[in-house]
Amino acid sequence: MNLELSLIVIKQEILNLKSLFLLTILAILFTFLSLTIINVQSILSISQSTYPFLTKLNIILIILLGSLSATSMLDIVLVIIMSILFGFNMTLVINKFSMLKRRGNLRIMFGTGIISIVAAGCASCGLSFASLIGISAVLTILPFRGTELYFLAIGILLVSLYFNLKQIIKVCQRDWSIQTPCM
Repeated sequence: MNLELSLIVIKQEILNLKSLFLLTILAILFTFLSLTIINVQSILSISQSTYPFLTKLNIILIILLGSLSATSMLDIVLVIIMSILFGFNMTLVINKFSMLKRRGNLRIMFGTGIISIVAAGCASCGLSFASLIGISAVLTILPFRGTELYFLAIGILLVSLYFNLKQIIKVCQRDWSIQTPCM
């Protein structure tokens, strides 16, 4: 992959206001989803209680924010890194879909794009889903108590980001038949 072309495509596809806004929203949603999945049993029991709606909302917010204080700083940093990488991946996939839709080639790359979405989503929130099925006790026998799985997920997200970027560059080169990125 041409480094100069890669930097131009990154600047054009990610470092614009629309993409940065989308990336931020997706990263916040990912973080919120991670906190929600970890606390799903508490949230469900509060939502089914007889408290007034605003009281339920307040208690759920306290639970979600309280889970940040119950985790280590390393876990928080790793979740934030995963959220940002997830946002980058999803922004590239969305940009790729809109680029292909404008050119009328959407059906050609549709399957690959769906795989990219699944790869980005599953790798990054797999730890949260693991807590739903009770794997958290098994994670304690790992040398670093499951922290190594965060690094594995970050590695998978980085590989996914590389391939998503490579696909966008390939589409741009194919459409323009020169080293100029897409618009």
